[in-house]
Amino acid sequence: MFSGISSRYDVMNHLMTSGLDRRWRRVAAAQTALAPGAPVLDACCGTGDLSLALAAMFPSSEVTGLDFTEAMLARARTKAARREARGLPAPRFVQGDLLALPFADDEFAAVTVGWGVRNVPDVPRAFQEMRRVTRPGGRVVCLESTQPPPGLGARFHLVWMGRVVPLLGRLVTGDADAYAYLPASVEAFPRAQELAAIMSRAGLTRVRYRRFGFGAVAMHVGEVPGAGKVRA
Repeated sequence: MFSGISSRYDVMNHLMTSGLDRRWRRVAAAQTALAPGAPVLDACCGTGDLSLALAAMFPSSEVTGLDFTEAMLARARTKAARREARGLPAPRFVQGDLLALPFADDEFAAVTVGWGVRNVPDVPRAFQEMRRVTRPGGRVVCLESTQPPPGLGARFHLVWMGRVVPLLGRLVTGDADAYAYLPASVEAFPRAQELAAIMSRAGLTRVRYRRFGFGAVAMHVGEVPGAGKVRA
């Protein structure tokens, strides 16, 4: 599915969020609180926008983006090449599975995942893997669509995601099914409080979350127990 929509994936993200997804990625990147030179992994990186936000915010850090879909990674590498051509630091991108990360224990000072963990079949395992490769004192930051709490936001979300987004998907990508999948996957995904509990059970501490976009997007942050500020 993601291979088929990769060419219009960024356009749809910006349309669905009125461009606010860019700001939310910057907020998520800042939450890693990286020390200078500390390495960071962006899991399920897609076309690389969160990886690029990390590279821009922490230019001395080595940023690695990982995704399962090669078509998405091709787009991400094109963006990285443009940054390198301007003399700017750029992420490296590798293919891999979030449920079996091809990295050593404690390899990264932080791990991010933006709009990716909802699409894996074993969410607890995904957070166990992210915790495994994160150093003591480091953070795991998750940015994901979620069900908003009851009220105006929930009613707006029902209409927007249930009717408008599939229509946009058909017009922009020619694939209505892919964007009909989106509201269904959000409905099946753990609510924000439940996701915080999953992260805690994976061994992360001080788990907290913040909502955006009428409550329809949540940013969760958890910490790996251990030393204080993570160094390079």
